[in-house]
Amino acid sequence: MKPEKGSQTYLGITRSKAKMYEYDIPEEHHITVDIDPSRLFSLTIGILGDLTAQINSENPNKELVTELTDSLRFSARFFDAYLQSHMHQDLDPYLILLGSASYYLSGLPGSSRILASRLRDDHLDLQCLGLERFLLWLLKWNLSIYSSDTGEVYRDFVDNISRSLVRFYRNNEDTEQLFKSVLHLRRKAYDVGTPRQLLFADIICAVLKKRFENSAWHSIPVYSDISVEQWADTLRKGSFMKELWPAQHLLGERGVYRGKSAVVQMPTSAGKTRATEIIIRSAFLAGRTS
Repeated sequence: MKPEKGSQTYLGITRSKAKMYEYDIPEEHHITVDIDPSRLFSLTIGILGDLTAQINSENPNKELVTELTDSLRFSARFFDAYLQSHMHQDLDPYLILLGSASYYLSGLPGSSRILASRLRDDHLDLQCLGLERFLLWLLKWNLSIYSSDTGEVYRDFVDNISRSLVRFYRNNEDTEQLFKSVLHLRRKAYDVGTPRQLLFADIICAVLKKRFENSAWHSIPVYSDISVEQWADTLRKGSFMKELWPAQHLLGERGVYRGKSAVVQMPTSAGKTRATEIIIRSAFLAGRTS
């Protein structure tokens, strides 16, 4: 599934309506919305489902993943614009949660966290036996052990994932156990879950894989061509970054952490200071400077 011209028109109308509220334009001067942009929800949820299923497959198609990721950015922008447009004051928490997941999986973690912050864990009940609260915890992620209630069907899997994830981020441990538990959770949902539980299980697994790929433990040794053992003391520091942001990944992909020269321009809060720290530490660890 992907957004076509009509979907782009719906998004444009929704964003225009949102901008009118942002700039405090009196409502009598707002554009008239003759179509219901909420009709896009089925498309955006379908894109999210397609991408997570592809990410979680044994042999994901990289070209298809890239195409779906681009489409998912459309979905994330639509969710956000719909929230800002005031066309639905009491938007279903289900849609806010999916919007946050869409942002994270399409490489916009800051926007994901802002959207997730609109929801309270203890008030979230989407009839998914706690999978919805676990997903929200993953999207807010603060390196703590997950402690909210989960239905008995999924409780052991969620507990194992939570403990393994914390150990991985703190000390690069339990990676194998983490992915085993993720696989078991997804299989359980496919065996006994409702359609919504199955969707949440797919999203949870995809978000976990994305968190692993974004993690400093995984990314920085690869980008710098310096072993994880050499990086370990730095990566264990509580004050050091836990995940790379999109611009920091881009520098790694372009070889800057391996010593390649570059002129870098980034907007505010894109991660310049942390990226510079990685560059300097890489230079010392690799022996390029002293």
